[in-house]
Amino acid sequence: MSEPPSSRGFPPRSATSLVAALLVAGMCLFVIMAVSGALLAISRRQAPPDIESQTAVLAEILPTASPLILLLPPPSPGSTAPAQVATPIPPTPVPSSTSPPAPATAPTEAASEGCPHPDGWELHSVQPGETLFAYVLGAGGSITTDQLREANCLSSDLLLIGQSLYLPAGAAENAPPSEPFAAPAAAVTGPRTPACTPNCTITIQPGWRAEQIAQAIDAAPVGFWGADFLAAIGAGAAIPSYPFLASKPSDRSLEGYLYPGTYELTNATTPGEFRDMLLAAFAANYTPDMEAAAATRNLTFYQALTLASIIQRESWSYDEQLLVSSVFHNRLAGGNKLGATVTTQYILGGPGNWWPRLTGGQINIPSPYNTNINAGLPPSPIASPAIGAIRAALTPADTSYQFFTGNCRGPGNLYATTYEEHLANVNSCS
Repeated sequence: MSEPPSSRGFPPRSATSLVAALLVAGMCLFVIMAVSGALLAISRRQAPPDIESQTAVLAEILPTASPLILLLPPPSPGSTAPAQVATPIPPTPVPSSTSPPAPATAPTEAASEGCPHPDGWELHSVQPGETLFAYVLGAGGSITTDQLREANCLSSDLLLIGQSLYLPAGAAENAPPSEPFAAPAAAVTGPRTPACTPNCTITIQPGWRAEQIAQAIDAAPVGFWGADFLAAIGAGAAIPSYPFLASKPSDRSLEGYLYPGTYELTNATTPGEFRDMLLAAFAANYTPDMEAAAATRNLTFYQALTLASIIQRESWSYDEQLLVSSVFHNRLAGGNKLGATVTTQYILGGPGNWWPRLTGGQINIPSPYNTNINAGLPPSPIASPAIGAIRAALTPADTSYQFFTGNCRGPGNLYATTYEEHLANVNSCS
C-alpha cells in the first residue's frame, strides 16, 4: 500500500511543476528589473534643469515678453494738470540719434470695454512708470485700487504699457511716478567713472524741467553728473549760435530749449556735447516762421516758448493745448493774470517731487513765477515743451474763452467765457 501524501509538502508528481514555476518567477523578476531601470533612466533624463539652465531659458524668453509695470510704493503726488488722452501732431523728423519718443497713441476700446466703469471716467493708455496705486494718488484718494480693478475687469495690479484703462479725470496726469530717480550717494560733482556698454540711453519727457534731466543723468552711468549738465546750460555758458536763441536773455539758462526725446551717449560724451544734442534736436523742429508767428502775437520767440512750457504742463493733448493756449492769449490780451497753477508748482518743486500738489495757502506765494499774483508771463520757461505745445502757443484756437478747469465727467477741460460760467463748471464737479 502506498504512503499517503504529506500534509506539509508537494506530492512527488509536482516536481516538474515546481521547476517550471521557478523559471517563470525568474523571468518575471528579470522583466521587472529591466522595466525599473528604464523608468529610472527616463526620469533622470526628464529631471528639472539646474539653475544655470533655467537662467539660460529665461534669457531667451524675457526679451520677447511684453513689458510689465509692477506695483511699487510711489512718492508724494506730482502734477495737478488734468489728464488728457489724444494723439499730438507728429513732430518734424530729427536726427536718428536724438529722435524724440513717438507720442503715445490714443487708447482704444479693449478689455475695459463692457466693464462697469463709472460715468465720466476717461479712456487712458498706460504709460511707462504708471501704476494703479499712483492713479489712486492722482485722483486725490477718491478711489481705491479695488475700484480701479473692478472698473476695468482687472485680475491683478500688473499693467501693460499701452494697455487701455478707464480712469477718473486727472488720475493719470496727477499720478506720481512709481520709480523716482534715486539721488546718488556720492557727491554729484567731480570725476565720474562711466560704464556705458557701449551706449547709455537717456530719455527726456515733454514737460520735464532741467533738474529732472539732471536726475536722469545721475541715474545713468555716463561720464558726468547732472550738476555738470546744469552748469553747461546755465546763464553765461558758451553755447552754439542758433536763430531761436537770439531772443533769450543772456541772464537766463537754456530751460525750455532742452528738446524732449531719447538720446544715446557714450562714455566719452561731455556735458556740453549732450547739451548740444538737445539744441540740435530743437533746431530740427524749429522753423523760421515761428519767429513771425510769435511777433504777430506781440511776443518774442522766447516769450512764446515760455508760454508753450506752461501749456505743456497744463495738457498733453494737442487739441486741448490749442484751447488752453487760446485762454492764455485772451487773458494776456485783456491784461488779466494767467492764473496757471503749474507756474506755482515750478516755484515749490524740489528733489523727489518737482511738481507738488498745491494747498490753498501756497497760491499767493511771492515769486515772479507766480502767475496768480503777477500779470503777464513768468521770467522764463518752466519746462521743456514738445513741438505740439510750441505750435499751440504760436497758433491758438480762435475762441473767446477766459477760463478752463478739468472736466470731472469726461475727457478734456471745461471752458468758459465769463466768470459765472466758470464757477458753474467748477461747481458741476463738486
